[in-house]
Amino acid sequence: MKHGLFLTALLFAAAPAAAGEFIVVGDLPYNSAQEVTFREAIAPAIVAADVPFVIHAGDIKGSKEVCSDALLIERRDAIYALKPGRVFYTPGDNEWTDCDRDSSGLAMREYDRLDRLRVLFFDPAPEPPEALSVVRQEGYPENVRWWDGESLFLTLHIVGTNNGRRQILLDDVDDALARVDARDAANAQWLDAAVAEAMARNARAMIVAAQADLTEPWGSGPCTASKRQECDAFADIRDRLAHAAATFGKPVLYIHGDTDPYCLDRTFGGDTAPNLWRLNGAGDYAVIDAVRVTVSPGEETPFKAATLLDGVAPTDGC
Repeated sequence: MKHGLFLTALLFAAAPAAAGEFIVVGDLPYNSAQEVTFREAIAPAIVAADVPFVIHAGDIKGSKEVCSDALLIERRDAIYALKPGRVFYTPGDNEWTDCDRDSSGLAMREYDRLDRLRVLFFDPAPEPPEALSVVRQEGYPENVRWWDGESLFLTLHIVGTNNGRRQILLDDVDDALARVDARDAANAQWLDAAVAEAMARNARAMIVAAQADLTEPWGSGPCTASKRQECDAFADIRDRLAHAAATFGKPVLYIHGDTDPYCLDRTFGGDTAPNLWRLNGAGDYAVIDAVRVTVSPGEETPFKAATLLDGVAPTDGC
């Protein structure tokens, strides 16, 4: 009996420890039907779930919904109530970049909307538990870094619409592009700082969340001083992310939304960073659900995912 107990304890100790679980939601609600589903099914399931935090990967409203303060406040209160103090939200293009379209019902300058969004969501930001060791980037409060177990998490403000370089309809174009350049620089600095911290504290995994699908730019070739809009606005951060993962050398997951399908890609990092994965979350108009993500750095498959309501696994490969 003692031998059996010893063997059981030995096997348990040798098993790779899971860093934990968390929930990702994004690209919803986009319309009144999705709002009902979110309010009556998804939100209660998230509230009941025993997870330490939630990531909202952007697009808290549909592109054709007006970008009013009232709607932003309503959606802010709804997502922040899921886990008070433990919801990490990174903006999507529907909240600001695309607000200058007539199709929204009331076209507004996109940078007015971004400035207002930062006030409404992050001034002040929700007060998190000390255990998560939350840090926000100065000047970019939506960029946040935190710990759960032996995993380091961070958000980067990268959005669709070619990261804000296309369809600048009401703002001064040169000023808007200068602000994109500044945000790109801030994202690069934030990612570099996260890698340095992860290595200094011997993290076992890193998870990066943003809205944009880095594989679907609205142009080709890198953005330069002379080519600022008809370019691949994600080229630099895509390369930086692969380099960061290669430098870190342990499992890294990039979580995003904005496109279909709901999938988990094991080859995102290519030859440069075979340890870099990506999860294209649920939401949009395809799979209306949140996603529970499990992080197990010591296992052959370090990241697993399933929808919260129906337990649907993502497609293997994007």
